Amino acid sequence: MVVLLRLGELTIKGPATRARFERLLERNLRDALESEGLKYRIRKEPGRYFVYSNDEQRAAEVLRRVFGIKSLSLAEEVGFEGLQDLVAKTASFFLPKVRGKTFAVRARRTGRHEFTSMDVARELGKALLEQASGVDLENPEIELFIEVRGKRAYLYTEVIRAYGGLPLGSEGRVVALVSGGFDSPVAAWYMLRRGALVDYVFCNLGGPAYEAAVISVLKILADKWSYGYRPRLHVVDFRQVLKELREKTEPSLLNVLLKRCMYRAAEAIAREVGAEAIVTGESLGQVASQTLRNLHVSSLAVKMQIFRPLIGMDKDDIVAVAREIGTYEYSALVKEYCGSFAEHPRTHASLEEVEREEAKLSPGLIENAVKGRKIVDLRSISAPESVAKYEVLEIPEDAVVIDLRPKSKYEKWHLEGSINIDFLRLPEELMKLDKSKTYVLLCDEGALSLEAARIMRGLGFQAYSYRGGVRRLKRRCKVRKS
Repeated sequence: MVVLLRLGELTIKGPATRARFERLLERNLRDALESEGLKYRIRKEPGRYFVYSNDEQRAAEVLRRVFGIKSLSLAEEVGFEGLQDLVAKTASFFLPKVRGKTFAVRARRTGRHEFTSMDVARELGKALLEQASGVDLENPEIELFIEVRGKRAYLYTEVIRAYGGLPLGSEGRVVALVSGGFDSPVAAWYMLRRGALVDYVFCNLGGPAYEAAVISVLKILADKWSYGYRPRLHVVDFRQVLKELREKTEPSLLNVLLKRCMYRAAEAIAREVGAEAIVTGESLGQVASQTLRNLHVSSLAVKMQIFRPLIGMDKDDIVAVAREIGTYEYSALVKEYCGSFAEHPRTHASLEEVEREEAKLSPGLIENAVKGRKIVDLRSISAPESVAKYEVLEIPEDAVVIDLRPKSKYEKWHLEGSINIDFLRLPEELMKLDKSKTYVLLCDEGALSLEAARIMRGLGFQAYSYRGGVRRLKRRCKVRKS
């Protein structure tokens, strides 16, 4: 057996560009196979690559994730001398597959031969008809594909869809601003698909647990979709930035101000690594910071172009792609950082008032955060320990529930019997807690509580984060009352 690879869009490029793209594609094919520990041999013909491996089935699964490949098939390769020899060999291969079924022969031919593709289809159909239940060219139960190339023929019954696009490395470098949720990894995937080398910028508003969750998502993109490249993650500690924004600026503008700070961090890193654009997972109107006006005001913080591949997509469409590319399960565990929410966010901010608020921030705030960043080689790092072990979906009867939200939010709604300890006061309050008890921690979305659970576990407490936070808990309480 051999894995037959069909090239996609790169076949319409001019000779020099196509030659360069094909060199990149072959490099990426080799990296894909070697990364998965497969033995292989690659042979190339115009418009096709043929991969011979010790495990063709697994090789096919890997190679369909190499961008630049339109489709592939697991094929039987046969040599032949003349039409009758070809028909005899192909009939022997296909006969067990068509027995009792309707079929259609799809033949194509490249090279000089004394017969046509129609001759192949007609003669093979005759040879198989006696064992089959009939020919149905419109809706057959099985399709028989024959691709004749010179003195070889390739026989298969399935065309496996791949992801097309352009070979990774053919379209320069970008940096993707990521949070680990559903949107930003999907946006980065679309840029990978168009041949761009993608490095990642993560502005960490929380701590190690938040970082580990994000790395788990990006490992999927790095290990499964970035063959031919070693992407790096730039982790920028943004806790001081967020602290100053919350303490010094207008609360209703927090979302826009924070986004502008992140853009500036991404731009600084992009210029250092030679990237030519910033990529985000923003979708028009999805949240307050992504209204048409606020996107415009945020964009004016930087001079570099910003790509938003998801700008016209619905959330359901984005989640469907996340499932397809394998990031969904990991992104579902990543929580939005609660401290970055504005209770009443402005949807139509003006540039003048935003710049007036930014003037209140300490000079060099973003620059210092960028200089102190951590850089992670995503291909070489081990996958972090899952954060799921810190979470619970139900609150045990004997557990002490600690609500980590500010007092104002706690007083508006809280679970009966819970106690309120603002996350910022947690370290000083821990000394008063009984280590023999079980604790379940609550915040808005589950990010702060996850970080708190990790901290408390490290100090010997039996602590858990309630998955989904107060928002999920309130929904469950309403269902129970109804």
